[in-house]
Amino acid sequence: MKTLNIGKLNKRITLMCLQDIEDEMGQSTKKLQVKAVVWGTLYPLRGAEFYELQKIQSRVTHKCYLRYREDIDTNSILVYAGKQYSVTSVLDVGLEHKMLEIMCCEYTNKDVM
Repeated sequence: MKTLNIGKLNKRITLMCLQDIEDEMGQSTKKLQVKAVVWGTLYPLRGAEFYELQKIQSRVTHKCYLRYREDIDTNSILVYAGKQYSVTSVLDVGLEHKMLEIMCCEYTNKDVM
């Protein structure tokens, strides 16, 4: 079982989510809102290239460890060093409510995820 080593939580990670915001005309639009700024660790696992709409896309998969939070799901977005990472899975390590293992993807050839 993996234990929480708080010394390795040395990166400032911003947690964001899409929320419905009403603009000045009364229309509902989706906008990224900051949920929290936390300490965590983030490192790449592998890279992959694939064809999408007849052009090569590259995707880098990362793993992130954070202290346990209930408000992180697959609709969340992690931001670190100006890059956005889309959350693909969230695991409660050991079901102890102490640490989360988050798998996420960074799309390197797309402007919008």
